[in-house]
Amino acid sequence: MDTAEILKQTGLVLGCGLAAAPVAVLLRIPVMLVLVLLGLVIGPHALGWVSDPLQGPAAQLIFTFGVALILFHGGVGISLRVIQRTSLSLAALVVPGVVLTCVLVAVVAAPLLGVSFAVALLVGAVLAPTDPAILIPLFDRLRLRPKVSQTVIAESAFNDPTGTVLALALAGAGAAGGLHLAGVAGEFAKELALGVVAGVVGGAVLALLLADTRFGMWRESPLAAVLALVAVDYFSAGELGGSAYLAAFIMGLIVGNLDLFGLHRAEQNERLLEPAMAQITEIATVAVFVTLGVNLPLDAMREYLWPGLALMAFFVFVARPLVVAVCAWPDRRARWTTRELLFVAWCRETGVVPAALAGLLISRGVDGAQVAAAMVALAIVVTLALQATTAGPLARRLGLVEAGPGAMA
Repeated sequence: MDTAEILKQTGLVLGCGLAAAPVAVLLRIPVMLVLVLLGLVIGPHALGWVSDPLQGPAAQLIFTFGVALILFHGGVGISLRVIQRTSLSLAALVVPGVVLTCVLVAVVAAPLLGVSFAVALLVGAVLAPTDPAILIPLFDRLRLRPKVSQTVIAESAFNDPTGTVLALALAGAGAAGGLHLAGVAGEFAKELALGVVAGVVGGAVLALLLADTRFGMWRESPLAAVLALVAVDYFSAGELGGSAYLAAFIMGLIVGNLDLFGLHRAEQNERLLEPAMAQITEIATVAVFVTLGVNLPLDAMREYLWPGLALMAFFVFVARPLVVAVCAWPDRRARWTTRELLFVAWCRETGVVPAALAGLLISRGVDGAQVAAAMVALAIVVTLALQATTAGPLARRLGLVEAGPGAMA
């Protein structure tokens, strides 16, 4: 592909991002759906203006470093003070909850889709993560109780890397010639542990470079520091065998809570980083969803449409409420009300990371990746159309919206 073609395709992808917002407002549908549809239109299935195969370097960069930046930004937005009260529920949701979601979906997916249990587990793991990129702006507009909003956003940010690690561990086990529970569990634990270590080390270095101390040599160039350190830490974690996605998120979590570690950043330096990171995250999100649309597995979607919709009904109305009940209800310290848990159970939109993960699995030629991608595409459509559009009215009906912008839960 020559330079002119690269520039043309890049312009078309970014143009889809610019066009998606007004179209979404006009049609009153989530912008992520519009991005996927626009990608489908400009891709080889329709107009053929863009041909960005998932095996290509551009798509690989989008689904690796681009998603790492999205997760970093998600971590920056999490307040450890707010989620401290619900930390037990959160811990249960982001590790045992992801595994339980994976197993529940697999048990139903195997007979419904007519696939092996190993492929069904892969489908479950890919569907398990949720999407903070959708929830954050929604909750900001709603003025939802901080206890509820921060817990749901933190769960979404944490379960992105957890689901990714689980899916890649399952894919690796399948490539190695068989699904062995002990091997998958060991790989899962190893990737989580090494990802946390890499994230803590990288986050500590980045925090020192951005803080108002004698080590803060990059505090006036925070964006350059973030891009450089996230890139280095992402690929270092991957080389060590840890979760690079988790490392990126942990880095963001540390940078977003510098005051808890005895560090401080000047207000003007914070203002330099946040708008720039928001723009980069928005570009990465556009690229992920448009690229997914360009590469939608339409044949697999048609083949699995009706059983896939049945699986989505189980996923939304049975699996998610059951996981929330098992993981959050026993946490007496959080003092969850039934109304709060009902809302938490309803908020589990599928978005950027499952889309990127499905694309990554296809690019690696993993067995069952096409089925997983078809289910992700259905989940994006169903959860955004059904849940994202009704979250606001549901929160108001349940009495979870604060009366004023400064109220606390």
